[in-house]
Amino acid sequence: MRFLLRIVPTAEPAPTVRILKGITSSIGGKAVNAKRTSYGAIEVDVFVPSRADFDLLLAAVEPLGKIEFYRDLQKPSRPMTSEEAVEEAVVLFNKERFWEAHEVLESVWRVSKGEEKTLLQGLILVCAAFVHEQKGEPDVALSVAKRAFPLLNSKLTKYHGIELQQLRQRLEKSFSAHNLTQLRI
Repeated sequence: MRFLLRIVPTAEPAPTVRILKGITSSIGGKAVNAKRTSYGAIEVDVFVPSRADFDLLLAAVEPLGKIEFYRDLQKPSRPMTSEEAVEEAVVLFNKERFWEAHEVLESVWRVSKGEEKTLLQGLILVCAAFVHEQKGEPDVALSVAKRAFPLLNSKLTKYHGIELQQLRQRLEKSFSAHNLTQLRI
């Protein structure tokens, strides 16, 4: 089984990740793709043999910090309209759940066409850029954001509540500063 787990550690993040990986390994699982949020939370993909093993993991890591959320990644998402999916992606993005926002936007991108498909590809790349930032890969993050930028050049000023011009301006500031700056959409 595969889960996404976010924990706000009570100690330094690096030892918390090592301990989390060790606990997961001890129950026959694996914790990979550790990412950090701007406020110090750690997000990891967890692979375990069963739901019971994941519940055991949750109990074991509880002393390490506050479990902010977890999600069964094998459980299908509820059906959504394109508008609902984009709204959901915005909420996830603004909670720094960039990988999940990326996944939700991909579901809309798959069935879109033309300019909307291009715009969605740009938004997906923005999410991916922030995933790389969370993984401590600032150069990769900036490079991915720069690939996203031309795809966000749309005649639209707003897409399902996303202020596109404002998003482009914020990305341009990041490019000037040579640092991907946290933003909300």
